Amino acid sequence: MANELQQTLARIISKSNILVEKYRALERAHQELASDNEQLKNEIEQMKKDNERIKQEISYLKMARVIAPTHEDVDNARTTISTLVRDIDKCIAQLNE
Repeated sequence: MANELQQTLARIISKSNILVEKYRALERAHQELASDNEQLKNEIEQMKKDNERIKQEISYLKMARVIAPTHEDVDNARTTISTLVRDIDKCIAQLNE
């Protein structure tokens, strides 16, 4: 009977050692995953910042495109100014008569 108890105790100790090793392995895996998770969160935050910066740049570029005159706008302005100058010259000529 004492022999059976010793064998049972040895099996319990052996199984508990196995459980402790599995627990430690799971704990190490958990720590690695937690570290990976933290790193990925940091990457997500950096990407969000980059995304926001890019959106801001797009907004600035759209504004610059709207504000900046095109060649057509410049040509129209020149034509209008030329027409106004001719009209002014005509008015001056009429006043001189």
